[in-house]
Amino acid sequence: MANETTSGVSRRTVLLAAVAAAPVLVLGTAHAGTLPQTAVAYQKEPKDGKQCDGCNLFIAPASCKSVAGEIAPTGYCKLWVKKAA
Repeated sequence: MANETTSGVSRRTVLLAAVAAAPVLVLGTAHAGTLPQTAVAYQKEPKDGKQCDGCNLFIAPASCKSVAGEIAPTGYCKLWVKKAA
């Protein structure tokens, strides 16, 4: 069976994002169920034009709904989800 991705997002990344978002949806708090930065390959630089301040999970000025610790607006991780328009 071929391992294909349709938009550069793997099934593992989608599942990881769903697991990370579930406690936030259930508990209704921004910091419930945050993952360590290492678990989501967080980096302080953007990747392929994607950066945290353009992500739906980013909380200005420097935090995230799903990733623990201080988050740079120009950072990037595997949970990146395009901000709703």
